[in-house]
Amino acid sequence: MFRNFRFAVSLIALMSIFATSMYAQGNQPGMGRRNATPEERAKRQTDRMKDDLKLTATQEPKVLAINLKYANKIEDVRKIADTAAQRKAVMNINKQKEAELKGVLTAEQLKGYQKEVEEMMARRRQMQH
Repeated sequence: MFRNFRFAVSLIALMSIFATSMYAQGNQPGMGRRNATPEERAKRQTDRMKDDLKLTATQEPKVLAINLKYANKIEDVRKIADTAAQRKAVMNINKQKEAELKGVLTAEQLKGYQKEVEEMMARRRQMQH
């Protein structure tokens, strides 16, 4: 009986160590949304747009290039300490990005994109209150 108890305790300890290491690996830089690289954010956004907006094979690489371009610009803005200046810069970048996407997306896709952006902003406002 004592052997079974020691085995059970050892197994629980091993499982705890494994679970802790898995959790820690999931929190390494680049794994979360905030710590993701511009490349990771652009790829994730493009994948979502591909599914939601039904991007064509021709549109996808163009949208990825646009998303990467603006993800890099946003990365620079994240370094600004002044929150108001940061917010203003992000708004300007998003306007530029949308203007560039107009040249790639159909009118229907652009409406879908704009709707998604509005919904995301509404969710962020709710989270802040």
